[in-house]
Amino acid sequence: MSTETREHLTEEATSEQLGIGMRFSLHPHCDNFVEVILGALDDAASAGLTEHLTIETDDVSTYVGTGTEPAEQRLVAYLAAVVAAASRRSNGGHVVAHVLLSRGCPGEATCDLTVTGLPRPAPVEIEPTGVRAAAQWSLYPLLDGGDGDHMTHIEDAIAAAQRRGVAASPAHYATKLSGDVAEVLATVADAWAGVGTRVPHVVSHVTVSVGSPSTREG
Repeated sequence: MSTETREHLTEEATSEQLGIGMRFSLHPHCDNFVEVILGALDDAASAGLTEHLTIETDDVSTYVGTGTEPAEQRLVAYLAAVVAAASRRSNGGHVVAHVLLSRGCPGEATCDLTVTGLPRPAPVEIEPTGVRAAAQWSLYPLLDGGDGDHMTHIEDAIAAAQRRGVAASPAHYATKLSGDVAEVLATVADAWAGVGTRVPHVVSHVTVSVGSPSTREG
């Protein structure tokens, strides 16, 4: 993005203008997976966590978007509740969630990066769920001007996760995170939103695993 364009971004964008949202799919590894998924979604709705969210499910994944602040808080609170509820409803069995977070996507119908600045959202704060998770997390700054700064943004985000005590170790093409599912997802969202204060279009992908038979310790 040119200096001229950066200077033009003066007014702070809203979540609706930036097209902030996510897609996720939930995979409980149990025979009654349908009941677990639907029950987890109902639990999150009963807790009032669907308020101000647009939720659209198809045969591949569920889109969740919001134009109401604080967008990051609303998205993560909902997602953490769904994953934790699925874990409980499967009696601590293996549950996997694939999550794609996007902000400032030029493909969003409501996205407008030409007349608005980049917001600085408050950190996500969610009560622990009591469900421990392991995750593999990747971060993609997609509109950083093409000057090679993307690795700086990624390294800064990983360092922040390590200071938070959630980043466990590097992995091929990802960083492994470990901790309560709420803290893992908050770490991902804060890094994604943090890079979004400097880069208009940022995507983050995370695969969350709870109750894995391969390593119960995460």
